[in-house]
Amino acid sequence: MARYILKKAGQMLITLLLIILLVFIMFELIPGNPARIMLGMNAGDEQVAALEAELGINDPLPLKIKNYIVGLVQGDLGRSIRFDKPVNELIGEAAPATFSLAIYAFILIVVISVPLALLAANKQGSILDNSIRFITEMTLAIPPFFMAIILMLIFRTTQLSLSPGQSNLSSAGFLRQFLMPALAVALSRVAMALEFLRDAVVGQKKMFYTKTAIGKGASKSRIIFFHVFRNSLVPFVTVLGLILAEVFSGSIIIEQVFLLPGLGRLLVTAVEARDFPLTQGIIILIAVIVIIVNFLVDFINQFIDPRLRLSDVKSGKSHFGLKLGYKLKFRGDAER
Repeated sequence: MARYILKKAGQMLITLLLIILLVFIMFELIPGNPARIMLGMNAGDEQVAALEAELGINDPLPLKIKNYIVGLVQGDLGRSIRFDKPVNELIGEAAPATFSLAIYAFILIVVISVPLALLAANKQGSILDNSIRFITEMTLAIPPFFMAIILMLIFRTTQLSLSPGQSNLSSAGFLRQFLMPALAVALSRVAMALEFLRDAVVGQKKMFYTKTAIGKGASKSRIIFFHVFRNSLVPFVTVLGLILAEVFSGSIIIEQVFLLPGLGRLLVTAVEARDFPLTQGIIILIAVIVIIVNFLVDFINQFIDPRLRLSDVKSGKSHFGLKLGYKLKFRGDAER
């Protein structure tokens, strides 16, 4: 297990480094002078030149990349052009709202999808099963931002304009105030989680051990809830990891609809102001979250199914193929 963790940690670092390089080079190719943006169009050439030298704008690209990575290692994401404050501080103020909304939405996805999936699988082919799948498939076809507008019209919810201190899980009234944004993010993902878990449970119901349990007199409900569900967790956990990464991006979009003071509003402001350091910092933060989520999914699956651990140790191909199949199906269903 220690060898596996070290291997995955190395892969995470390499992936993160490649993302940092790609993001940095892309922003270097964007036309525009950050020094001119910071000083304004009325600034003299001498002032602009002095600030360019201070910021290292005219340094060679390899030196810029080196200085940026060294700063990241030291926890320095640079200084915002738009706000003239450290990027770390700005992200630290906005992140609680986005993280809280994403966690809230993810909890709703699990709480809604698991019971419905087990109920649909237990009543496979019935009117109840078809009704559950039809309704959830309809929500899958509605984009989160449009779902937010629909929920606001149905429940007559006004836009939320909260201060950073009111936008985290520990604040009073959070569950009530963030219910509509969290539902808007969650509902379109419930169908995906439900479909994967239902299909996995239906597949496990056809296995020999379930027939043996039925022959011994166990009820179908008991078999599904206490035996089949555990063996169906690997595909479900894998999909939940992908959904969690999607939830963070969806939360950023929903923040614009409900005027939440999170990373979404901060990112839009940074892009409009051509604030490259702040935009880079937010993108790298999102990349780190996605990488960590994928690592945790792999790690959890090793404990759920020891066969994955064995196959990974022997060749590393079986687990990869399994995950690739889930990801392709996930993306195919999402596009559909």
